[in-house]
Amino acid sequence: MFTGLKKSESKRLAALELLSKEDKSRDAALAEFARLACEVMGVEGCFITTFDDEYQYIKYVKNIPIEHVKIRIEQTMCQYSLHGCQTVISSDTRLDERFNHQPLVKSGNILFYASAPMINKDGTVLGTLCVSHPEIYTPTSRQITNFHRVAALATVYLESCYTIGLIDALTGIPNRQFLVKEMERLTLEKTSGSYALMIFDCIDMPRAYELSRYLGVEALEKMLRSFGPLLRLRLKLKEETTLYAFTTGRYAVLVDMDYALTLAKRAEKLPGIKAKITGDIDINLTIHAGYVKFSPQDDNVQEIVRQGISALHESIREKIRVLQFNPILDHKRNKDFKLLYDLSEAIKATDQLYLVFQPKISLRSGKTEGVEALLRWKHPELGQISPAVIVALAEKTTLMTDLTQWVIKSVISQLKQWKQQGILLPVSINVTVSDFSRPGFADELEQNVLAAGLFTSDVRIECLETEKVLESDPALEELDRLKLLGFTILLDDFGAGYSNISYLRRIPIDVIKLDRSLVSQVTTDTGSRIIARNVIMMLKELHYVVLAEGIEDLETARMLAEYGCDEAQGYLFSRPLSPEEIPAWLADNKPFRLLSKMATEPQQQHLYGS
Repeated sequence: MFTGLKKSESKRLAALELLSKEDKSRDAALAEFARLACEVMGVEGCFITTFDDEYQYIKYVKNIPIEHVKIRIEQTMCQYSLHGCQTVISSDTRLDERFNHQPLVKSGNILFYASAPMINKDGTVLGTLCVSHPEIYTPTSRQITNFHRVAALATVYLESCYTIGLIDALTGIPNRQFLVKEMERLTLEKTSGSYALMIFDCIDMPRAYELSRYLGVEALEKMLRSFGPLLRLRLKLKEETTLYAFTTGRYAVLVDMDYALTLAKRAEKLPGIKAKITGDIDINLTIHAGYVKFSPQDDNVQEIVRQGISALHESIREKIRVLQFNPILDHKRNKDFKLLYDLSEAIKATDQLYLVFQPKISLRSGKTEGVEALLRWKHPELGQISPAVIVALAEKTTLMTDLTQWVIKSVISQLKQWKQQGILLPVSINVTVSDFSRPGFADELEQNVLAAGLFTSDVRIECLETEKVLESDPALEELDRLKLLGFTILLDDFGAGYSNISYLRRIPIDVIKLDRSLVSQVTTDTGSRIIARNVIMMLKELHYVVLAEGIEDLETARMLAEYGCDEAQGYLFSRPLSPEEIPAWLADNKPFRLLSKMATEPQQQHLYGS
C-alpha cells in the first residue's frame, strides 16, 4: 500500500531536483568554495558539481577545459565519489584504471585529481567538490584534511539552500512546496494508482493571533510546533508517511486512497484534543480535514491542491470534521466567487446597478414621508440578482464600502433631479458597520450632500448590523457625528435576531423600523398582537418614531396605527418604484385613499380582541 514516499527518499529527490536548477547567487557561492579548495590543496584547477539521479551539473570550473555543464553520471570522473560516498584521490590518473580513459586525462589536463562528496545529514550525496592539476601531485595529510573541511562547509551551505525552499521554518518538516514537487514528480512519471491529498486544519488563525496578543509569539509558536507530532500521534500515521506543513496551523499528507479513507475514519472519531500553550494552560482543538482523490496520470497538481483546500473549507464551514471534495459544492463556491468578481465590475460599469425606491407612509395622514433606496443588479448574463445574494457576496469584502459609495452618489444625483422637478422626498440609505467604522465617513457624506445643493435632512441613514455597530467604538462615534450634522438615523430590523433594548440608548436613533417578523401575524395571532402592541408603546414612550416594514394588508395597517405606529412601508402601499415612476405615483395619492378607506370601514373583530 502506498502511504506516501518514504520521508528520506522524498527529501532526497526534492533536494536533488532543487540543486540541479540554475541559481546564480547560490552558484556564485559554490564557486568561492571551489576556489578555496584550490588554495588549500595547492593546485591549479577546480570544479564543483551537483547531481540528480541521471546527470552531473557543473556549477563552477576553473583552469580545466570542461565543455559541457550537464554530463551523464556514468561518463564522469565523479561517479566514484557519488556511488562510494567517499573521497577519491588519484596522484597520477594515467596509471588509474578508473580515469585513464577520460579525455581530460589523455590530453594531460588532469593528471592529479581529487573529489570529495558533499553528503547531507540524510546520507544523500548532493554533489562533489573537485580539484585537479596538470602534473603528478601528492597532497599532504593536512591539505587533505582542510579539503574535507571545505567540502563540509559547502555541504552545509547546500543544505541550507534546500532547507530554505522546501522545509517549513517553524516546524522543521517539509512544506507545501515540497508536497507540490512530490505530486508533480508523480504526475511527470505518470504513476498509476489512486492517491489522495488530505489537508488538516488544527486551529483558527485569528484565534491563534489573539492568543499571541496575551501570551506572546514564543508561546504561540511553541504551541503551533506541537500540532504536527500531536496529529501524527492521534491519527496513528505510519512512520514512513510524510507529514507536510501546508500553511501555519495546517498539515497535509499524500497517501493511497484506501489509507486516506482509514485516516478519515480516525479523524472523525478523534476525541477532544488539547494543545498546551504554557505549562498551566491548554486549549481545546477542533480538527477539520478535507481530502480529494489524486490520479497522477490525469490530474493537474495545482487544481488538486485547490480542490483539497476547497474540501477543507467546506468542512470548516459546515462544522463537519471530515469531508471529501464535492464538485457540486465547489462549483457553487466558484460561481459565487465569479459573481463577486462580476459585482466589482458592475460597480465600475454604468448599466448594471440601479436603484429603486420604496415609499414610507404616515399612518395618520397618508402622506409619503420619504423613500428607501434599494439596490438592484441586472447581471448581463444571469439577469436580476437577488439583493440578499448581493449582500452575502459583498459583506465580508471591501466591495461593501464601494457599494455604499455607489448608492450615496446615485441617491444624491437622484435627489437633485427630483428637486428640479419640485419633488422633495427624503431618501434613506442602508449603511453597514464597515462604512460607519471608516474615519471621516460622516464629514465626507455631509460635504457631498451640501456640494449638491441639498440638506443633510434630505438623506437619512438606516443603520444595519446593530450588534456589530455596538462592538465598534469608531462606528458609534461616526453615528454621533452624523446625528450632530443633521442626518436622521433609522435603526433597521428591530425585533429580528439581536434586539436587546438596552442598546437603544447607546445609538442616536430617530426612527425605529420594526422587522416584518414582528408585525406580520398581528391579525391572526394573539401573542404577536401583544408583543407588537407593547413594543410600539414602549418605543413611543421613549420618543422614537416607529415605522413598520412589510405591511401587505389594510387590517394590519389599521391595527398598527391603533397601537401608535407612526409610519409603514410595504406592498400594501407600493412596491419599490423606479425613479421615473415616483412622480406619477405621488400624484395618484394611493396611500391617502387606502387610509381614508380604513377610517370609514368598520373594524374587524378579532377572536381574542385587539
